[in-house]
Amino acid sequence: MISSHSSNRKIKRRSARPKKHSRLLELIILAVFALVIIYGASFALKISTGVSKTVDTSVETVRVQLLNGCGVQGAANAVARAISSLVQPPLDVDVVEVYDFKAYDVKKCFLISRTPELGKAASLARALGLDADNIVFEPIENNYRSIDVTLVLGTDYVTVFKPSK
Repeated sequence: MISSHSSNRKIKRRSARPKKHSRLLELIILAVFALVIIYGASFALKISTGVSKTVDTSVETVRVQLLNGCGVQGAANAVARAISSLVQPPLDVDVVEVYDFKAYDVKKCFLISRTPELGKAASLARALGLDADNIVFEPIENNYRSIDVTLVLGTDYVTVFKPSK
C-alpha cells in the first residue's frame, strides 16, 4: 500500500552547481609552466653551445719522507705542516712519513732521491731553495709507500723553511 502522504510531498532535487574556476590559480600554473620551459631551453642552449676549456695542469706530486737530522724536537712535524705552503704549483708535496734521522748533527738540509730519476728531487730542491748539488740517490729496499724523495733536516732548517709554530 502506498500512502497518500508520500505522494504529496515534494522532493527537492539539487542540481549540480556550476564550478567556479579560479583565474588566479590558472595564471599561476601557467606562469610556473612557462618558467620551467624557459629554464629547460636555456639549459639546453648552454649545453649545446657551451665553450669547453682544456687546461693543461700537469701537477707533479712528490711523495716525501721527512727525517729530523737537526736534533730539535718537533722540527720535522713543524716543517711537515709548513712545506705545502712553501711549494707552489705545478709541484705538489705529499708528506708520507715523519721520523728521526740516524744522526742529529746534520748541518745542512739535503735530499735523498729514492728513484733513479732525480727529476722530482731536483724540482723539490728548486721549490724549497735548496742546493741541487745536495741531492744523493739511495733506493729504499721495500718502498711500499712509494716514497720519491727523503728530505733530511739540518740545523739550517729555520732559515730554509721558517716553519709556523
